Amino acid sequence: MKSKHVEVPLFWASLVGFVVLLYDIGFQQKAHHEHFIRWFYLLYAVGMFAGLSIRIFFKQKERPLRRLAHYITWGLALSILLAEIIFGLSGVSLLDMLGHFYLERWLAGMMFVTEFSERLFAIQKQPLHPALIFAISFLFLIFGGTFLLMVPSATYKGINFVDALFTSTSAVCVTGLAILDTEKDFTRFGQIAILILIQMGGLGVLTFTNLFGLFFRGKTSFQNQIMLKDFINAENIGQTFRTLVKIVLFTLAVESIGAVLIYSYMNEKVVNGFGEQVFFSVFHAVSAFCNAGFSTLSNGLYEESIRFNYGIHLVIAVLIIIGGIGYIVVFNYFTFIKIWILNRYQQIFTQKHIHPTRPLISLNTKIVVYTTFLLLVVGTLAFYILEYNNTLKEHHGWGKVVEAFFGSVTPRTAGFNTVNIGALTLPTLLIYLLLMWIGASPGSTGGGIKTSTFAIVTLNIWQQLTGKRRMELGWKEIPQKTQQRAFSIMSLSLVALGFSVFLVSIFDGELGLMPLSFECFSAYGTVGLSLGITSKLSDASKIVLTITMFIGRVSFLTLLVGIVQQFFRVKNKPYQFPEEDIFIS
Repeated sequence: MKSKHVEVPLFWASLVGFVVLLYDIGFQQKAHHEHFIRWFYLLYAVGMFAGLSIRIFFKQKERPLRRLAHYITWGLALSILLAEIIFGLSGVSLLDMLGHFYLERWLAGMMFVTEFSERLFAIQKQPLHPALIFAISFLFLIFGGTFLLMVPSATYKGINFVDALFTSTSAVCVTGLAILDTEKDFTRFGQIAILILIQMGGLGVLTFTNLFGLFFRGKTSFQNQIMLKDFINAENIGQTFRTLVKIVLFTLAVESIGAVLIYSYMNEKVVNGFGEQVFFSVFHAVSAFCNAGFSTLSNGLYEESIRFNYGIHLVIAVLIIIGGIGYIVVFNYFTFIKIWILNRYQQIFTQKHIHPTRPLISLNTKIVVYTTFLLLVVGTLAFYILEYNNTLKEHHGWGKVVEAFFGSVTPRTAGFNTVNIGALTLPTLLIYLLLMWIGASPGSTGGGIKTSTFAIVTLNIWQQLTGKRRMELGWKEIPQKTQQRAFSIMSLSLVALGFSVFLVSIFDGELGLMPLSFECFSAYGTVGLSLGITSKLSDASKIVLTITMFIGRVSFLTLLVGIVQQFFRVKNKPYQFPEEDIFIS
């Protein structure tokens, strides 16, 4: 028997095992169902032990990490069988003793992850446009999350398909718009499912797929490297997977530090018990870094128990900024600091210098940082002035400054609220629409048209005013293709928003134009702020917003590029026609 003859059965067995696992943890079991699941797990362990034994025997030259993963699952299956035999001889079943099949669940989960990640990794070799693969990966996660949220154990009173689809899309697209109350309507299982969807949606399905593929296979195709280079903004193809690992490690590190800091500001007034406080801290750290805006409190950070906890508000605001500024900027500054420290060390001990071949801080980083800083300062001042005697009235001194700062941070794709959003003045709401539309920065967990797009469009306007023929900034020229892409992104975003507002105003016009427009901008910018009408929307409007959230997350331009270039092959012709001016106003 060759190893390839066992690969397909192992994959399908892992899929069946995962389905039974979901049924086991997602549904309340009757006695005869528990008996069936008990024997299924036992037979499953026997099958996995046999299949993995054959695979390990025939594949002696596998990559060490992949072989280690197979040995772990093989050892887990063997442990279950040995324990069952030992306890069985004494007349006691291991499954009865454990009560909830913990080892068997781990085996089923690990087998599914290892087998399915390799299959997903192989899907990227199909002749599909990279942009289309990117969009499909999100659709796959959205519908998987929808099914997960519809199992009885995820909610207390059940959830229909449209609401589950909306919630799953909101989590995967890191939006934060919610129809149901995350605290009161979702069980702990449902909240954990939302947390997983946020994390995977924030980093991107392709990130996890390729990371697992790299882990288990040890290599990847040139096509995969080219595709990933564009989506994670790696500097070159050779650094694609090194950048991938850095992104995941950086994310986990920042979220862990954020969770610890949030926990340090916790008290019994917020949530009771050590376990509840830890879960609250982890959930909000992940939600903040991924710019999701989901909270396990009914009123979010406006809940009375946490409304004046400025320490937690500042930690979450910083996490939002770090997650929204983009990995490119963070890694750029990390390199700058590393070389600066090395230079100081060289000066002291060796009298040598490190001379980089290019500027340490790139023009892209400068544009993103300056634009972000400007938006934060202007937004904070505007919020402080406009809301001083309104939503900030209950805060005093330092509290007003913190909440004004948070009020400037959150509309740029985060979605947390520390004030009553429904009570904001009209000028503040208009500023919020602008900030939600601009959003975060490229290569980040946030949405919107992105800060760099806004900056390029603004610079283009200045170029037209000054009569310059080229767009120059910081001794660099910004290429024409970048300017064209920026205007395409901006124009398509307005088209998407226009259609979205138009459709929801048809279905739910009685709710008012401003609340509906606010909802659409929030959905497209993957923000999650609302004027309190989300739960009042009809199913038709929910579907419109679901599509809007998806388009906002994957980018309308990226989606259209994938579709058009996949199905309509446009060839670049080797000749050029004469130019002719078109009169524009």
